[in-house]
Amino acid sequence: MRKYTERYKNVAKKLIRKSFPHMMDFPLIVSETNFFGLNYSAGYTYGLFFGMILVNKKCRNYSNKAIVGLMAHELSHGESLNKMNFRIFLKFLIKWMFTKKGKSEFETLADRMTIEKGYAQELYALRLNINKKATNERKKIIASKGYMSSKQIRQYAENIGKW
Repeated sequence: MRKYTERYKNVAKKLIRKSFPHMMDFPLIVSETNFFGLNYSAGYTYGLFFGMILVNKKCRNYSNKAIVGLMAHELSHGESLNKMNFRIFLKFLIKWMFTKKGKSEFETLADRMTIEKGYAQELYALRLNINKKATNERKKIIASKGYMSSKQIRQYAENIGKW
């Protein structure tokens, strides 16, 4: 387990140095865990004094490219939260906690930020990896949660010159 956690930490550190300046002085904990009954690859948790990325053990076999896409997506969540002032954060939190639309918009924002920062192909590799094992029903659920499809990722990246 430690081997994989170190892999994720190293990827996160490199990404922060290169592309996530708002995360430089914010302590980040990266850990691996089982997501019992949940089909998420990872999750970002925001605390007052630190952020935490929990990576599902099922990601151990993901390619390095897909791991970079995963960590860039999670760091995009962290950076967008770090940029919020207290009033905006409370408004976001209420919308996120009580509406599907709030959660969906947050995931789409993270995908777009990941692409805008130059990690479109990595996010694309991640989505392909996830879709490989997903049923059509699961793919519909993923889309309904606001995650961009591989086609949408490529299209958006090409439109903004980041492919």
